[in-house]
Amino acid sequence: MILFRYPFLLLHFICFKLAKIDDVVIADFEKYASIYRFSFSGKITYFNFCHYLIRCKEYRNVFYARISGVASKLHIHSLLNIFLPKYPTLFIPTPGHKIGKAFYVEHGYSTVIRARSIGDNCQVNQNVTIGGSLGSGVPKIGNNVKIFTGAVVVGNIEIGDNVIIGANATVVKDVPSNSTIVASKSRYILKDGVKCDETL
Repeated sequence: MILFRYPFLLLHFICFKLAKIDDVVIADFEKYASIYRFSFSGKITYFNFCHYLIRCKEYRNVFYARISGVASKLHIHSLLNIFLPKYPTLFIPTPGHKIGKAFYVEHGYSTVIRARSIGDNCQVNQNVTIGGSLGSGVPKIGNNVKIFTGAVVVGNIEIGDNVIIGANATVVKDVPSNSTIVASKSRYILKDGVKCDETL
């Protein structure tokens, strides 16, 4: 039963309290509660804290990013992960203090989130890559940004506020606020064994 796991999360709760990030975690809780239909009164108790960490696998990794500074100082990263393992295919190397409030990851399959900073109320779906390579720098992401399945956002670029990045879009340049980016339509280059160039 889930209740039997609660005593093992005491260290997690202590790290949360030491990090002094109540307002950020409350905003995260409210975001997940609205989507998962959990009840949340706006006050964090040990009971609902444990419930969220156990039931919301993606939120677990967000929380680990949030307390990364405290966990590093106490040298207990591995111990926390033993008691409650991270979701293994979701990687958030972005420090928690650089991620805004109400950050939501929907499905954490094959997702990497590495940014200079991320604004408030942002959402990331599965199979998303946010980052850079070979010293190219990583993105800065504004407020109220949604990045949908399979999107790639890489390089030393800036994504403005209120931006939607559609499924499978690749973004390598700055995007101004209040914009929507979509991937190009699929096309045939071979059809019935004959070479062509035709939109699907």
